[in-house]
Amino acid sequence: MKMKNSPILLSMLFTLLALIFPFIAGVIIAVKNISSLSSITLIQFIAFAVGVLVTLWIMKKSKFSFQDFGFRKFKVEAWMAVIVISELTAFFSGITDRDGFSAQYVFILFLFVIAVGLFEEFIFRGLILKYLSAKGLKTAIIGSSILFGIGHFVNVLSGQDFLLTLMQVAFACLFGLVCAEIVAKTKSIMFPIIWHASHDFIAILTDKSEPNVLAVSIYIFHCLVLIGLAIYFWKALFPKTDVTKLGNTESYV
Repeated sequence: MKMKNSPILLSMLFTLLALIFPFIAGVIIAVKNISSLSSITLIQFIAFAVGVLVTLWIMKKSKFSFQDFGFRKFKVEAWMAVIVISELTAFFSGITDRDGFSAQYVFILFLFVIAVGLFEEFIFRGLILKYLSAKGLKTAIIGSSILFGIGHFVNVLSGQDFLLTLMQVAFACLFGLVCAEIVAKTKSIMFPIIWHASHDFIAILTDKSEPNVLAVSIYIFHCLVLIGLAIYFWKALFPKTDVTKLGNTESYV
């Protein structure tokens, strides 16, 4: 399957693909009027797992190899400790107080976040980052992170508070930016997958029904860490260029 469309058009189509499977899960949950937290998460896991298989099929049929998409080993580096410590701070706010929390739910949640980490990283730091790299590495990194953030706007359609959605979009853009930079630096998508799944797992486990000052403080701390990492990786990738400038013709492969 040789895709001759423009990288930008393909990236938009891949972004839509990333929204299809959670949308299908949401429709099933709504139509069946499912309220059990474990059942909801299981349906979402199945939807994302199918998405992973579809994405792998697209990668296999593309003109690139799996290695081109970042299926490579990575070595442990010092900056990873910053990410681990940052993520663990979320536990200061305590475990979730939501109804339906159980050992069964935690197990299903574990499977769910793995599926989400694989699917979204395959889409945004795999397909989109690779295809957009034809427009330059800087464009690919920034473009993939913006599309990743925009994809989180759909949360407002489920009735979520608009301000909360904006905060999620901003965080997703930052998170996506750092993940894209990591792929560009390490040539591997593996660490972003692990980080993505771990972040979601911890975030859901520590999610409170009513956000408090501590939770907001941790959110701000995470954003500051992401900004610091984004600057660090950008300077490492483009040591002789200004952080604010775009238009580079390099490729991350």
